[in-house]
Amino acid sequence: MMIQLKSFTKDAASRTKGLQLKTKLEHAIKEERNISVDFDGIDKFASPFFNNSFSALGIQYGFGTIEKIELLNISDNGKLVFDSSIENAKFLTMVKKSPLPL
Repeated sequence: MMIQLKSFTKDAASRTKGLQLKTKLEHAIKEERNISVDFDGIDKFASPFFNNSFSALGIQYGFGTIEKIELLNISDNGKLVFDSSIENAKFLTMVKKSPLPL
């Protein structure tokens, strides 16, 4: 399944657009399809978009599932924001599993 971001957004920045992508990704994940997300034409990126789409699904379905999603035409800056969001989500899941000592 190919998801073209420019079909529903001009940027990858807001929580709202991230939630829209999450719905599309979740549908494809449940159908066990190969997934590609095309960032062609997208040049603005912010953490809320990735936190509410890829990272939220990584927490829900496992990060291995998210790593199988192919990211197409994403800029270096976009990939940096994506990677940061995923790493933060992984850290949060680790902290929840092992509480910090008092």
